Amino acid sequence: MQSQEKDLSLVNNLSFSSDEIEAFRRQGFIKLKGFLSEHAIQSLKQAARSKVISAQESKSAYGDSFSRLTYDLGTTDAVKNIYSSIAFRTALVTLIGHPLIMTESQSFELTPQKEGFAWHYDSLSFRYIRPQDAAFSVWIPLDPIDNSGQRGGMAYLAEDIYSAKANFQMASLISKRMDAGVAVEDFSAHLRAVFQTPSLLTDLFETYKTQDDFALGDVMLFTKSMWHRSEPLLPGPLATRLAVTMRFLDWRSRLDKTMFEGESESGGGVGMGVNWGRPTQTAYGSQFTDINDGEEIRTSTYCGPVI
Repeated sequence: MQSQEKDLSLVNNLSFSSDEIEAFRRQGFIKLKGFLSEHAIQSLKQAARSKVISAQESKSAYGDSFSRLTYDLGTTDAVKNIYSSIAFRTALVTLIGHPLIMTESQSFELTPQKEGFAWHYDSLSFRYIRPQDAAFSVWIPLDPIDNSGQRGGMAYLAEDIYSAKANFQMASLISKRMDAGVAVEDFSAHLRAVFQTPSLLTDLFETYKTQDDFALGDVMLFTKSMWHRSEPLLPGPLATRLAVTMRFLDWRSRLDKTMFEGESESGGGVGMGVNWGRPTQTAYGSQFTDINDGEEIRTSTYCGPVI
């Protein structure tokens, strides 16, 4: 009984129609309204505020994009209690259709002086698995998102309009060439011209983008191949906008060492023809030293919990 009470105090039970499940699997994202309780949001906010540090101080490549950030939330009780809850697992597995491996959790803080992320997909967060392996993020804003007011949320593109699946495939092919000694600059110019911001492609993204308002407790589940960007926080009552992201893998995902090295060398930009340099802010994926290339992540001693 105590376990159920604790579960319900953090994550609310949600049910989904067959149409909602089909729409999620087609579009690659779904807003989960009222998924987390006020207690869960406050616990996450307290944990995130205790962990975030200046983006400049962290030497992150995103120092010009965010004011403060952390990649070290996955070990906190606030995050563990949420992803281990029955209601959380039930909702995700119902929508996705199979168990998941929890990997890491980050937090990013926007101020009106920062723009956040430009259009991208989650190449760096999932660079150590094969292109065909599914992976997902749960985005949790810890401040309300009002697109007619201060904004500060996200814009995203449904996958049935345009998906980044081919970018993961491209990154795999290019990573093989990099493994053979070819520099990413030797073949990236054409790709970079297509995927740079602004470009014809990002102009199209802006035309067909989706945006939602988020009350506290609303979250978004989306795939690794959904294109998305930050929505700048405008001046107003909120001095900052804090959000948490949790990352999950399909539990059948396999290690791809060549992909990991290629994406790491370029800072996650291989599939877009961009070389942002080797990242210093996160190294998740480098710990799987006890399994061989192509083996299941879940067979590693360093694998995260399966939910």
